[in-house]
Amino acid sequence: MKHGLWGLAMLAAICSSLPGCVTEKTYAGTDIPVVSHKFDKNAAALERMQLGLTYLQKGNSEQAKFNLDKAMGYAPDLEEVNVAMAYYYQTVGEKQKAADIYQQAINTSNATGDAANNFGVFLCQEGQYAKAEQMFLRAIDNPKYTRTASSYENLGICQRKGGNIEKARQYFEMALKYEPTRQVSLLELTEMALEQHDFQAAQTQLDRYHKVAVDSAMSLALAVKIARGLHDIEAAKRFGVLLLAKFPQSPQAQEYRASMH
Repeated sequence: MKHGLWGLAMLAAICSSLPGCVTEKTYAGTDIPVVSHKFDKNAAALERMQLGLTYLQKGNSEQAKFNLDKAMGYAPDLEEVNVAMAYYYQTVGEKQKAADIYQQAINTSNATGDAANNFGVFLCQEGQYAKAEQMFLRAIDNPKYTRTASSYENLGICQRKGGNIEKARQYFEMALKYEPTRQVSLLELTEMALEQHDFQAAQTQLDRYHKVAVDSAMSLALAVKIARGLHDIEAAKRFGVLLLAKFPQSPQAQEYRASMH
């Protein structure tokens, strides 16, 4: 399993346009505009949050914290702001503080499920698989949540990481019911079948993958292993040649070269 968990997408593009806080009126009997400013705490919080995340991405944790503190001061009950602060603590290694803020985020009045999904990612990375499962399912159960397929995929990855293979398979299949083109879920199912030496099932899953995606280094490497498992030497060579031709510098190509010696 080499695929990462999906999370924190809500922080990548919070607002392309924030709520306006400027209104215009005119003097009586004239067309001269008078601009009056009304401070919008939520808009200001989102602006500070975005600035803080930008600093964090650039490695400036001091300015990141300064702006995220400002955001929390403006709107301590916004889900997005709490998740951003939790992500900050996660990034700098303050794991308990991150967990505390994630817990706060999932209970905000505007919670959409994003916070629960991201908390699930954090918990899974910490090896707390049962709690992570609860958080992913909580996200899915939120009526406002729109990334259901992603959370089911996260559930699959996390359950596989925790050794619960059958439950992982069920969650990957659920992800594919919501979004049949999810490449990670298809490759995960292929890998799982290979690990159990069920080469025919692995072939079926890889065929599903190739119906919705182009060749990748990973898919061709899996094709080689499946062909070998099915004792189809010619197919294994054919896929190996494609792997070396299309992705010569990939780790999969290097592994294939080593297997030929």
